[in-house]
Amino acid sequence: MKSLASFALAASSLALAAPAAAEDAAHAVRAIPINDHLTAFYQGRPDEASVPPGPRQWPDLGAIFVGVATYAVHDGDTALVYDTFTDPASAKWVRDWLTKAGVRRFILATSHWHLDHIGGNTVYADSMRFATDATRMKLTEKRAAIESGTEEGPPAIRPLILPNIGIAPGSVVTLMIGSVRAELHPVAIHSADGLVIELPDDKLLLAGDTLEDTATFIAEPQSIPQQYKALGAMRGWGFTKILPNHGNPAVIAAGGYGIGLIDATRAYIRALVEHSHDADFQKQSLVSFVGDAIKRGDVSLWWPYRDAHANNLAVVAKAWKDQPIPTFDAAP
Repeated sequence: MKSLASFALAASSLALAAPAAAEDAAHAVRAIPINDHLTAFYQGRPDEASVPPGPRQWPDLGAIFVGVATYAVHDGDTALVYDTFTDPASAKWVRDWLTKAGVRRFILATSHWHLDHIGGNTVYADSMRFATDATRMKLTEKRAAIESGTEEGPPAIRPLILPNIGIAPGSVVTLMIGSVRAELHPVAIHSADGLVIELPDDKLLLAGDTLEDTATFIAEPQSIPQQYKALGAMRGWGFTKILPNHGNPAVIAAGGYGIGLIDATRAYIRALVEHSHDADFQKQSLVSFVGDAIKRGDVSLWWPYRDAHANNLAVVAKAWKDQPIPTFDAAP
């Protein structure tokens, strides 16, 4: 999730399991076993009532308040790590946990360029680091701003360790992590440089920010019709469970979301565009867009997404105010 720097959210303080390496209670990390070769690592997602007022920085706004997960596919002495949290201390906690579990060889895959996914990349400076070609280009372009703390404000990510292996659009990279097959797919969803990981034998998708609970954060509103189509195509790959980077930890711990998360996301982004010319568009509530998905249990209502939704309304209104409303294909 890209940060909501223009919106006032409440500050958080949440200790999930306070490892010594974590910077503070708000960044405490806990491991959530999914199966014998997949572990989620989670931090954040405090209740609104527990959050006192105070200054905000991008890790709070884009990660801690909504909750953030990273993942490791591991078998034997090898692990494929998917994203590195917002800071090196959290990433080091994950690496130390995996090292204690017997991992000696690390491979990093980056879901996309947004800061809450790359903050701990320096912990894997000695490893192979995969990302899409577009992510590598974007991070190279923005490296000076990210390292100086001017891209989204402080804290700076310094040094920023870049991916060193690119994946071209339309390519699929298959990695064997011990006996576990992992397929790395470039997808232009949420941001044009996205990368998701499919575990075909588990019928499971590590979705990065292509999907979120409560609602996706709109980073590139002009491409919503293309994202809608790409989500429909991804829906047909054959997986039955989804693990997003921003979601409910209880659902993640239970094995992930169902295909309904894709349906909810498609319905949400489609409705945003289709209602973007409404006179009261920027006053329409989050519940008015996702109420049916909440009733079905596809998503839950989590408080920071009110502000994410306000951001979405603003950027969609700006992008589509002078554009004709496209005809969306209603097929799954």
